[in-house]
Amino acid sequence: MKTLRLIGMAVIAVIMSINFIACDDDEDNNTIDTSSLEGTWGLVRSAGWEFCTNNIDGEKDTWDYTYDPYNPDADKEKLVIKKLTDNTYSIILYDYWKDSSSWLVENSQTGTLNGNTIVYKEQDGQYDYAIIETLTADKLVLRNKYNILVNPDLPNDANHYHNGDYTETYTRMKE
Repeated sequence: MKTLRLIGMAVIAVIMSINFIACDDDEDNNTIDTSSLEGTWGLVRSAGWEFCTNNIDGEKDTWDYTYDPYNPDADKEKLVIKKLTDNTYSIILYDYWKDSSSWLVENSQTGTLNGNTIVYKEQDGQYDYAIIETLTADKLVLRNKYNILVNPDLPNDANHYHNGDYTETYTRMKE
């Protein structure tokens, strides 16, 4: 009986050491290969939520949409990202306009890459950012989180907030 107990404890010790070794390899690597960042990226999926409150009334909107950037209709977007310096990028957002059957510039920003986070140039006293969750030669996944006080000059009980958390998945488009 004592022998079985020793064998059992030895087996448990081996299993636990293998388990610890396996867990060690699962650590996330926060560095990304930015050589794949430049290019034209078409939106294929947008999923998340946004909450808007004006005083105590509020409404939460959730969504999960898929898109085909090669056959766009309304509400489609693409990004064109160009490297300006070592860690600074030009990011142009295009929306597809069904009425004119063309991609039109919606917004243009400069972003600084800090690790896996793109911090956009200040606009109206706010800094926006996107976290690069995935970046390969053909796939870009950006996560956006925000909590914005819309009218900071109003009394606290009348403040208007917007906050949200959403992920956008892009595919590299042929130029």
